[in-house]
Amino acid sequence: MQYRVMVVDNSNYDLRHYSSMPVFTECGFEMCAHTSEPAKAVSAAADDECDMLLCINRPTAVIAADLLKRSVKAGLNIPTIVISRVNAANDMRECFLLGAVDYLIEPVMDEDIRSALNRAQKVIGKRIISAEYDKAMEKALSAIPVQQAGQSFLDKLRELLIKTQGTAITVEVAADHFGFNPDYFGRYFKQRTGVSFSEFYKKLAMDYGGMILASGHYKVHEVSDLLGFASPDYFTRVFKKVTGELPSSFKK
Repeated sequence: MQYRVMVVDNSNYDLRHYSSMPVFTECGFEMCAHTSEPAKAVSAAADDECDMLLCINRPTAVIAADLLKRSVKAGLNIPTIVISRVNAANDMRECFLLGAVDYLIEPVMDEDIRSALNRAQKVIGKRIISAEYDKAMEKALSAIPVQQAGQSFLDKLRELLIKTQGTAITVEVAADHFGFNPDYFGRYFKQRTGVSFSEFYKKLAMDYGGMILASGHYKVHEVSDLLGFASPDYFTRVFKKVTGELPSSFKK
C-alpha cells in the first residue's frame, strides 16, 4: 500500500512532471490529487485523503508558508515537502520552523527527493503507530465495565497506558503506577476487570498489532519488532493464540 501525495501548486504541470519521476513510486509514494488552494489541501489532509503534501512554490504565488501555517492551526501532523524555483532564505527558514520535512531548490535531483521522502515516511509511520495505539487503548478500556471497575480505576489505567506507549508494560511497572506491590495489584486488577493484567495487556498489544498490519504499511516482522517480540515466529504464535487468526490475515 503506497502513501498518497497531494500536490499543492497553481499549475498542473507539476503534478504531471513529478508524477513521472520513478523515485516516488520506488519510495512507496503515489500522486493522488492536486489543488492550487492551501485551504483545500489542509481540509483533504484532515479528512485523511492524503498522507503527504508536496508544495511547489511559484513566484509570485509563494504558498508554502501559508499552507504550513494552516496545517499547524488545524493541529495536523502531515509531512510537507516544499520545492521552490528560487532560493528564498527567509521563506525556507519560516517553512522549517513551521515543520516542513524538507525545502528543495529546483532543479531537484532524485537523491534529494529520495532523502526527503524517507524522512516523510518516518513522520507518517509515527503518526500511524500513535493513532492505532489510541484506537487499541480505547477498545481495551471500553471492554471493562465501568460499574465493576470504577471510573477512577479506568482513568488511572488510561494514564498508565498513555505514559508507557512505545514500551512493554510489566506487572511490576503497572503495580508501581497504582502504588501497590505486584501481588496485591494482581488481585486488585482481576477483581475489577475479570482478567489478569497480563491477559489484558496481551490482548491490547495484539489488537494494536492487528490494527497496524491493517494499515497496510507494515510487515509482520516490523510489527513484531515494534511490539518487542524476540522473533516474528513467536509473535505469530502469540497473535494466533490471542486472536484466533494469523497476522498475515490482517495485512492488506
